[in-house]
Amino acid sequence: MCFNATASLVSFITGILVAVAVGIVALQKQYVSLALLAFGWIWVIAMQWWEFMVWRQWQTEVASRMAYVFNMMQIPVLFLLFSLVPNLPPAPRMVASVIVAAYLCIMLYPLPSEEIEVRHGHLDYSWWKSRVRIIAYFVGLISIFLLLVRPWAWSVACILSLMILCVLSRLLYHSENVASLWCFFAVFFPLWALLLRWYL
Repeated sequence: MCFNATASLVSFITGILVAVAVGIVALQKQYVSLALLAFGWIWVIAMQWWEFMVWRQWQTEVASRMAYVFNMMQIPVLFLLFSLVPNLPPAPRMVASVIVAAYLCIMLYPLPSEEIEVRHGHLDYSWWKSRVRIIAYFVGLISIFLLLVRPWAWSVACILSLMILCVLSRLLYHSENVASLWCFFAVFFPLWALLLRWYL
């Protein structure tokens, strides 16, 4: 994700500050879904802390496992938070819970190795090489946004923004000396979501 220890640490600290600030603004404006997204995004950003630990070579196996846990649990954490959206019919919650349960089965069995290598200046996690896990991650992410996040136009705009950035990041990620766009975009996504919420 981030391309060195400093970038990971700065992303972690900045991401937490941005998410908390957006969460506070969202609560004041009574944008419930945005507030839940912002506070859930703190979990998403927490992976940068474990990446920082990997870069610093602090118990790399433990740090790699924790990075996997924080990455894998992003979908269930966001699902649990978005389930708190008021006035949501039970059917979308039920469908989303089945999708998240299937997602967890895919991500947990079998457990991947903790191997990490540095390729082209980037951390390359063995567990992020599985196409099945990557597809499950994106199906889970798209599903919980479309099923649980309201208003609908804002939900679609958020998920499209995330998908575009993921594709761009994937295309550029293994280029020499190109920082992962995801590292920086993840930090400011709650702010982008706030801007989208104001205009949609």
